[in-house]
Amino acid sequence: MQYHITQGLDLKIAGAASDVMLELPLSDQFRVSPSDFRWLKAKLLVQPGDRVEIGTPLFCDKQDERIVVVSPVTGTVKEVVRGEKRVIEAITIDRDLDAPMSATVDFEEPADGDSVRRLLLQHGLWSCLRQRPFAVIPQPDVLPKSVFVPCFDSNPLAPDYNVLLHGQEENFLYGLKMLQRAAGTAPTHLCMREGADNQIFEKAKAVEKHYFSGPHPAGNVGTHIHLVDPIDKGDTVWFIHPQEVARIGQFFAKRVLQFKKTAALTGPEVSNTGYFRTVYGADLSALLANNLRQEKVRIISGSVLSGRQCQQPPVLGFYDQQMTVIAEGGKREILGWLLPGLKKWSLSRTFLAWLTPKRTYGVDTTLHGGRRAFMMTDVYDKVFPLDLLPLQLLKACEIKDIEQMESLGIYEVDSEDFALCELVCPSKKECQRIVEEGMKEIIDNR
Repeated sequence: MQYHITQGLDLKIAGAASDVMLELPLSDQFRVSPSDFRWLKAKLLVQPGDRVEIGTPLFCDKQDERIVVVSPVTGTVKEVVRGEKRVIEAITIDRDLDAPMSATVDFEEPADGDSVRRLLLQHGLWSCLRQRPFAVIPQPDVLPKSVFVPCFDSNPLAPDYNVLLHGQEENFLYGLKMLQRAAGTAPTHLCMREGADNQIFEKAKAVEKHYFSGPHPAGNVGTHIHLVDPIDKGDTVWFIHPQEVARIGQFFAKRVLQFKKTAALTGPEVSNTGYFRTVYGADLSALLANNLRQEKVRIISGSVLSGRQCQQPPVLGFYDQQMTVIAEGGKREILGWLLPGLKKWSLSRTFLAWLTPKRTYGVDTTLHGGRRAFMMTDVYDKVFPLDLLPLQLLKACEIKDIEQMESLGIYEVDSEDFALCELVCPSKKECQRIVEEGMKEIIDNR
C-alpha cells in the first residue's frame, strides 16, 4: 500500500550525518535513567556498591514488577541519583574495563508467544517495545491489534537506517519472526520510504509492507498507525525501532544479550558529523570533545523537533538513534525584523531566504517572539496530516477535559505528532508538553 503525505514540513537544517564512522572510545561510566521510559514508576533493585552484570535488573515498574530495566554493562553500581521526593533520576555504573560488552544466555527455544514474552521480560528486552496509545512500555498480558516497525525517519537530520542496521540484517529478520510469535495473531506492518533503498526490509516475510512519501511527519509512527490501522479507545498497538528488532533477533538466534547501537551525530554546531557505535547509557563526552564549533550549545538526544536536552554527562536516550547539537539562542539582534534575513528560515516567507529553497540553515534555541493565548489560525492544519482537529485537541488537553480529548482523538496521537505544530505556532505554545500532560491526565484518572 502506498501513502503520500501532503500536509507536513521538511525543516532544512545544516549538519546532516556524513558517511564517516566516528571513533568513540567506550566510556568507563554508564548512566541509566528511568525517565527514558515514559511514566515508569521505578522501584530500585540495586544499591551503591552492588556488583552487576549485563542483564542484571536495576529497577522495575512498581505497577508491574515483571517489567525490568537491566544493566547494559558489567561493573559496580557507583551511585543512585535522586531528585525531588526521592524520585530516582539515574543509576551510575562503573564498568569493568576488562569485561566483555555482551553476555551469553542459555534457554530453551520458546514454543509459543507466552514463552517469547516471558524471556523478553526476564532479560530486560521487553522495554524495547512501546505501545500506542501513550507511547509507554506495553502491558505484558495485553496482546496488540497490530505491530508497527517504522523503517525510516523523516525528522530533520535523521540517520540512514541502512547504516544503523549494517551487519544486522539476519538478526532483524529473525527478530521480526519472534515478535510475530509474541504478538499472537496481530499483523506486522513495515512502513518504508517510497523510492528509498529498502533491501533489508523487503526480505521480510509474512508482514504487510507500506510505502510513504512526502514531507515530515511521513516517517512518524503516529502517521503510519493513523493511515494503516487507526486505533480507538481500548485498542493497543505495539511499535518498535528496527535496531531493537535486531537486538531481539540476536538474543533468540544467537543467545547473546547486548545493548550496543549505532547512532548519528548531527547538527550545525558539530565540526565533524557522522555515525558512531555505542552502548546504551555510555558517557558521550569524548564524542563531543574538540568537535564543537562553539561553547554555548544545546545537546539534544533525538531530533531538534521532539528530542530531549541532555544533562551532563551527555547520554543517548534508550529509544533515540541520533544526537543533535545546536546553538543556544537568546541573543538580541539589532534591527532583526528589518533585515532581509537571507540566512533565516521562515514558514510564512517573512524573510527572503525562501528565494533559495535548497539552502540549509543553522538554527538555535531562540524563541523569536513571546508566548500568548491561542490564536485562531489554520497554520497547524498545514503541517498536521492526521484527520483530526489539532487546535481543538490542544485546547481540550489544556483544560484537562478528558471526555472532549477522547472525542477529538487523543488515543491516536503522541506528543511527537505535534512537534511541527509547536514549531510553526504563532502563539509559541509548547504543544508537545500540552499533549503529554493531557495523556497523563487520562492515565492518572483510570
